[in-house]
Amino acid sequence: MLTNERRATAKLRDDPTRLDAVYARLREDVTNGVVPTAALAIGDADGQIRAEAAGGRRRQVTTDDYFFLASVTKPIFATAFMQLVEDGLVGLDDPIANWLPEFDDGHKRLVTARQLLTHTSGVPDYPLEEVARDRPSVEKQTRVTLAATLLAEPGTRYEYCSSSYLVLAAMIERITSKRYRAFLHERILDPLDMRTTFDPRRAGRRIVPVEGVGVDNAIVRFLMLRYLAGTALPGGGLFGTLEDLIRFGAATLRPRRVDGRDIPSSSETFALMGEDQLNGVTGLYDGEEREVHHGLGWGKPTLMHDLPGSPRVVSHGGASGTRLWIDPDAGLVFVYFTNRWSADRSSETAALAGTYRALGAG
Repeated sequence: MLTNERRATAKLRDDPTRLDAVYARLREDVTNGVVPTAALAIGDADGQIRAEAAGGRRRQVTTDDYFFLASVTKPIFATAFMQLVEDGLVGLDDPIANWLPEFDDGHKRLVTARQLLTHTSGVPDYPLEEVARDRPSVEKQTRVTLAATLLAEPGTRYEYCSSSYLVLAAMIERITSKRYRAFLHERILDPLDMRTTFDPRRAGRRIVPVEGVGVDNAIVRFLMLRYLAGTALPGGGLFGTLEDLIRFGAATLRPRRVDGRDIPSSSETFALMGEDQLNGVTGLYDGEEREVHHGLGWGKPTLMHDLPGSPRVVSHGGASGTRLWIDPDAGLVFVYFTNRWSADRSSETAALAGTYRALGAG
C-alpha cells in the first residue's frame, strides 16, 4: 500500500506525460528569451521520474551537463556538517569557540552552529566587490571571516551570509583533521554516487557557462569557471547535474544505509533541518525588513511566499538560476537549472506551479 508521501508522486511515475505541459512551457520560456537555457528534473524517494533540458539558438544543453549550483551548495554542505551533530561531536547550541579560538572574544563567544546555519550569527559576509577585484583564496576569506567583528549580537537578527559556511568548514577541519572538501566527498557525494564537484574542469563533462546581465559576460564566465572552480567555496562553489540533485533529494526523503549510517542524514535530522528555527527573528529578506523563516541550511519558502506546497517544504536557490525544492508531504523532489546570474524566476515559478498541478495538488 502506498504511503501518503508516495501517493502524490506515484501519479507522475505511473504517467510522466502528466508533466507534458510543464516541459512545454519550459521550452517556450527558452524560445522566448525568458531564460537562455533551462533544465528540469522531477523525482521522488525512488529517484528520477522525468528530466529534460532546453537550449536556445546560441547554446544547446543536455540533462548530463554541469550547471553552477551557487548557493544550492549550502544545504548539501549543511547536511554534511549535521553528520557531526549526529555523531555527538558538535552541539548545535554549543559555543563554536570550543573549537575555534578565534571566536573566544566578546559577543563572538555566543555564536553557535545553529546560528551559522540560520544566518543569525552576526558574522559578516566577505565583500563581493573585494571578491571580484582581488579574487581571494578560500584560505584568505576564512582568515578574514574568523577575525571579523560581528555585525549584530548573535541570534538577534537574520543577515544572509555565505561566509558562515567558511566558519562551518573551519569547524569540520578542526574537529575531523580532514579538509572540508574531502569530508564532503566522503560523507555525502561519494556514498550517493554524485558527480557534483567544486572543480568540474577535471570531470570530463560539459559545463554550461553562467551568463551575466548588465555586465561583461566574459568576466562572469571567468569568475565561474576559473576563479570559483579553483576556490571551492563551501557556501556556494559546487557544480552539479540534474541527476545528482535528484539523488540527493531522494535520499533525504528515504535515507540510504551506507557503512552503518544513514546518508545523507537520518530522517530525524532532515526533519530537524526542515523546522523553522527563527521564532520571530527579523531581517532584510528580498529587500524587505520582515520576520524570516529558515531551517538549518534550508530556506522555508512556503512560509515566506504564496507558493504551492506544504509547510514542510525545504528549498534553496542559487544566484546562477538554480533551485532545489523538496516537499516531504508530497514526496516531491524538484530541481530547476538555468544559467543566468540573477535570472528572472518566473520560468522556475511556472514550472513549480505546473508540477503541483500535475500532482493534482493545486
